[in-house]
Amino acid sequence: MLGRWTKPALVAAAALTLAGCASISPQEAFLAVADDVEARTGARIQWDSGSQEDLEARETVKALLSRPLTPASAVRIALLNNRELRAVYTSLGLAQADLVQAGLLSNPVLDGVVNWPEAVSTGTPELALGIGFRFIEILWIPLKQRIAESQLEEAKIQVAGAAIDVIGRTHLAFVDHVAAEEEVILLKQVVKSARASVAAAKAIREAGNATALDFEQQQALLTSSKLLLAAAQARVAETREALNVLMGLTGGDTSWRATKRLKRLPAREIPLAGIEQRAVKASLELAGLRQQLNTLVARYGLTVKQAILPDLDVGVEAERAVEVVELDPPEDGGEPGTETEITWRVGPTFGVALPLFDQGQAKKARAIMMIRDIQSRYWAAAVRIRSAARLARASLLTARKTVQYYRKALLPQTERVLRETQRQYNAMQEGVFRLIRAKRDRIEAGRGFIGALQTYWRARIAIRQLLSGRMPPGGGGMAVAAAAPAGGGGGQGGH
Repeated sequence: MLGRWTKPALVAAAALTLAGCASISPQEAFLAVADDVEARTGARIQWDSGSQEDLEARETVKALLSRPLTPASAVRIALLNNRELRAVYTSLGLAQADLVQAGLLSNPVLDGVVNWPEAVSTGTPELALGIGFRFIEILWIPLKQRIAESQLEEAKIQVAGAAIDVIGRTHLAFVDHVAAEEEVILLKQVVKSARASVAAAKAIREAGNATALDFEQQQALLTSSKLLLAAAQARVAETREALNVLMGLTGGDTSWRATKRLKRLPAREIPLAGIEQRAVKASLELAGLRQQLNTLVARYGLTVKQAILPDLDVGVEAERAVEVVELDPPEDGGEPGTETEITWRVGPTFGVALPLFDQGQAKKARAIMMIRDIQSRYWAAAVRIRSAARLARASLLTARKTVQYYRKALLPQTERVLRETQRQYNAMQEGVFRLIRAKRDRIEAGRGFIGALQTYWRARIAIRQLLSGRMPPGGGGMAVAAAAPAGGGGGQGGH
């Protein structure tokens, strides 16, 4: 029985069967993306669809906000609540719908013609009905589905990359916020120390043991310290709002608290051997470009075949013909009568596009140029990723050494100077200004340590981003000058 089917009929039947079985829901594709993101980062994404799990996720967000935030909890809230990320998820639904559409035949077209005789009131109209469909589309369905499947894979890569970007940006924003809050705490001590200097200068001047210049210098120091504190407080507000946006928070949910200190150096560093090759292998950008190339190659194949085989429309037409037939004269010799005969004629119809002018040459040339463009972009991206990996590795190692320098050398040194100055001040061998200066130097060293620690964690996040498959913000170049205090503002020395 099967042998009686023609090949086009089998293709059509298979296409219709697949189209009927294909699901418009993108849930399966999203679960595949969620598994990929979790394997790369350890974090799980979730698409809010109003299910019981989604209600539990909202309760989870509330519970996390009720406690001091950590980098991990901030990232979890962002993945559950970031509205922009949810918008990216819809690309999976669009690609899934396109895949289903690619398996569908175009609807057949029904047309008709009615011709009325001159005597409309007495005549019977002639009628022609036809139904046709684009037969050649049966051959294109497998190729179109291949293109749509490749585009769905592109959408998966895009969604995974967007989720990993949110993870990295949230972690960076959290580090910057905590560093800004720590800087505010230290600058408050600087202002307190500057006030003490002004009070001491005023008392000494009134006693006649200091000049007006000494007093004005201390007053200027207090003013500049207040300005630095105000700028740091503004940075706290900015970093807080950046986190609010990433975590999708508004209203009362924005009153969260964060941990008060940055984490200190971990005992073990991220393995950095072969980081260039690992970054290239993990890169979602390169994977996306490879998938785009697959899509273009499939589209080129369709273009070539469509140029060879012209459009073919087939169908059936039924025509009702009305004919007035003169009857034989009656036997009594009267006038002969007439009667109307209605006949139907049924037959096949077809239409073929003649490739006289457009033979697909422009479409093929354009497809080849697009393929070459993707190939060039692929190699350019590989160069950038390797460079970013080298720079991120250098930044991390430099930042770690700088933090260790502060912790092992500079901080203990300023602490020893402060203790010795305090001892000499108690023995009346040093003045109050020298003591205040030693305290201020100790605080400034603390600010430098915070800045170095912030730079270290930013460099570490950059490495994590690269090994998870995404380029970090700034292309992997975290500030190497980690010795600068948090906030990196100029004019902070000499306090």
